[in-house]
Amino acid sequence: MAHDNLASLTTSHSAIAAKKRAKRAQIKEIVFDDEARRSFLTGFHKRKVARREQAKKKAQLREKQERLETRREHRRALAERAARNAAEVERACGAFADGDGDEWGGVSSEPEGMEEEYEGEEQLATVTVVQDFDLSTLLHGPAPAPTRAPVPDVVEETRRKKPAKVTKAARRAERRSDGRKKQAR
Repeated sequence: MAHDNLASLTTSHSAIAAKKRAKRAQIKEIVFDDEARRSFLTGFHKRKVARREQAKKKAQLREKQERLETRREHRRALAERAARNAAEVERACGAFADGDGDEWGGVSSEPEGMEEEYEGEEQLATVTVVQDFDLSTLLHGPAPAPTRAPVPDVVEETRRKKPAKVTKAARRAERRSDGRKKQAR
């Protein structure tokens, strides 16, 4: 009980000490600044406009970041699609595609072709005939053969006759005859 009594007696002492500290911390003199008051009271609109500008800048920055992110995503998607297409073309061409995609290994099979040699007096020519390579046939299968008109073996030359030169006298005569026809009508 003695302890409780001591606590209750010292409680008032701490309350008095707190009042003394508060009194010492009080401002002794209030300085009134008309300019500060006026700028505070008239600055509501300015502060509101400034907040709006900050919000606009923040929204523009956010939109710019979103556009950049969209462009990055689009480029990444294009790169992935290009890699898939390249792998598909390699598979269609008979090339081997290793997983890293750094280097193209090339077509694994040698092209089929015929080789012929032609000799002239001073020259030797080697001609290699390679079958036509059509990637769309490999990707989409063979297309139906188009029907073509037979190509003639010999192309005949046909010359057009140049029109006869029209002289001034012939033009005059033509005009006269046209004029007479109009008058007769």
